[in-house]
Amino acid sequence: MAASRMSARRLLALVACVGSTNAFMGVAVPAFGRVALPRAARQQGLSLRPSLATPARLAPAARSFGLGGLNMQADEVTKEKPLKVVIAGAGVGGLFLAKALKNQGIEAVVLEKTSKFARFGGPIQLASNALATIKGIDEGVFDRVMSKFTFTGTRTNGIKDGIRTEWYTKFEAITKLAEFFKLPYTGVIDRPDLQEIMLDEVGGDATVRTDSEVASFEQLPGHEGVQVTLKDGSKIDGDILVGVDGIWSNVRAQLWDQDAKGPNSGCTYSGYTCFAADTVQKTDYYFDVGYQVYIGPGKYFVTSDVGRGRTQWYAFLALPPGSKSRASNKEYLRDLFMNQKEGRWSEEIFKVLDQTPEDGIEQRDLYDRPPSVTKPWSKGHVTLMGDAVHPMMPNLGQGGGQAIEDAYVLAEKLGAVTKRSDIPGTLTSFYLNRLPRTAIVQGLSRVASDLIVSAFDTPFQPPWVDSRYGPLGGPWGINNIFSTLFRPFMGAIFYAQFGYLYTFAPKQCTEEEIEKLVDEVMTRHRVDAEATWVRAGIMSQADIDSLEGRKGAGLAFGAGVNKE
Repeated sequence: MAASRMSARRLLALVACVGSTNAFMGVAVPAFGRVALPRAARQQGLSLRPSLATPARLAPAARSFGLGGLNMQADEVTKEKPLKVVIAGAGVGGLFLAKALKNQGIEAVVLEKTSKFARFGGPIQLASNALATIKGIDEGVFDRVMSKFTFTGTRTNGIKDGIRTEWYTKFEAITKLAEFFKLPYTGVIDRPDLQEIMLDEVGGDATVRTDSEVASFEQLPGHEGVQVTLKDGSKIDGDILVGVDGIWSNVRAQLWDQDAKGPNSGCTYSGYTCFAADTVQKTDYYFDVGYQVYIGPGKYFVTSDVGRGRTQWYAFLALPPGSKSRASNKEYLRDLFMNQKEGRWSEEIFKVLDQTPEDGIEQRDLYDRPPSVTKPWSKGHVTLMGDAVHPMMPNLGQGGGQAIEDAYVLAEKLGAVTKRSDIPGTLTSFYLNRLPRTAIVQGLSRVASDLIVSAFDTPFQPPWVDSRYGPLGGPWGINNIFSTLFRPFMGAIFYAQFGYLYTFAPKQCTEEEIEKLVDEVMTRHRVDAEATWVRAGIMSQADIDSLEGRKGAGLAFGAGVNKE
């Protein structure tokens, strides 16, 4: 009987080695499923399914036939047998990873749970470090991003006193440090525009499979890789699975034995909710100011030019989770910024609120998770990146940027892999490389949120500066005084913060490149904005003609200029 079992296993291994299209010699046997196995083999549960005929599973049997050298060939990564990476999630990180992998000669398949892509989502900020990383991934992609981009880092940005409408501090660091490191300036691009660019760059439907949500995965024995099961039951094999499927990641849930969402997911409510919208708006400072953070007690309000004559805004509030039941978001926010004890906030806030359609305002509770120091991002042939493992609070605009950095580092490391047996070690090296930086950026983002909401308030001012609070000046709260005393240190803090962020810069620009980019981008920005305002009835052609001397306004935003 023992001899019969050995004979059956050897026959199976020999037929499978010859018959599989994935086997060593690339020769297929027609009508593979009709090959009959000896009874001893069938009694042991052996079969000739093509999915089993892969080098790692056949390695022991192959060695029994003296085919160990063929198994070594299967371990090798070559142009004929490149790595195949399955990417869960077609967001910013997933698409940039697919592009970076393709540039390394690695096959990429992107699985996206939505049934189809639509022009959905607002603008996304890409800081200088993110742009330098995009340039490092692919110069052509960088050029296409610039064709849809709007710079904010060339202009005045900073924090304003939300009550007095005066500058509390300015973010000179984002401009000066970009120039110091020779990086493109921070700015924004519409998420749908970025999505269209990246879908085209990775090959569209040939690479991205929609309606394909990952349900589970199986780490295959040896170095055969991973098999991914989708919600519809279909399966896809690859050498590596990368979970880039967002904060409610199914890949992370299985990798760490947690729930994808809920109290057992490791994600907790941040304590903050965010109202956001964008609207067409023309202001006197539209071309001179990038973004403004209005501070006050327990909340803050942000506005930013996002191109095409539009202003994006969001209100960041300390509220319990799920507090969304109200007749009108607009009226709720108007009351919140008008009728509280601190008094009426800046008219600039009410102007943008008034010009925003009610149905354009969205609310999102913000969830967070601590840096994953005790749980590894990578196990075997599976790893995580982006919001799946290090979600960012929105204050530094680093959510997409850190995912793009992840994509660059992971692709560079996988591009150096020559043996499939090296994959687990390479993925471990990737996460250990990225863990310190992403943890620091997570911490900076979270501290910024907590400080602005919990510690900052309307700064105290003496009566000869602001007499509305009486003969002794005011306001006199602890946070008011703290905000005043802390003000001289803000500049140094921002230099330290952005100085660290900008140290990751795979590819720099020359001064000539930056100057040309700024002129081209901001010239287009002005033309697009004025065209939008004409269509919206905010500005007439006569108004535009009267400003013709300022057309081509990239000159007004030349490299190194920070308008006051």
